[in-house]
Amino acid sequence: MPRIAFLELLAFLLPFAAWVAWRLLVTRAGRLLESTPWFALAVAGLLLVCASFLLLVWIEPGAPPGAAYVPPHLEDGRLVPGAYRRAP
Repeated sequence: MPRIAFLELLAFLLPFAAWVAWRLLVTRAGRLLESTPWFALAVAGLLLVCASFLLLVWIEPGAPPGAAYVPPHLEDGRLVPGAYRRAP
């Protein structure tokens, strides 16, 4: 879950970072924050977050229909990770 939250935060901040990089390359003025299009950057960031959520839902495989979750457990002193298994 922290990985997903970090990626969403990164997707939101990406337009801001791109704008600052562009602004620094184009101008040498010290007035970087005075003419910042905050609303447009926030909307672009939120659109990227929504797109990344949709991409996450589309790419991440879910449990197959009718599957039961078997939690992690020990077998012969070996840790077996949790997984979804077909119900009998």
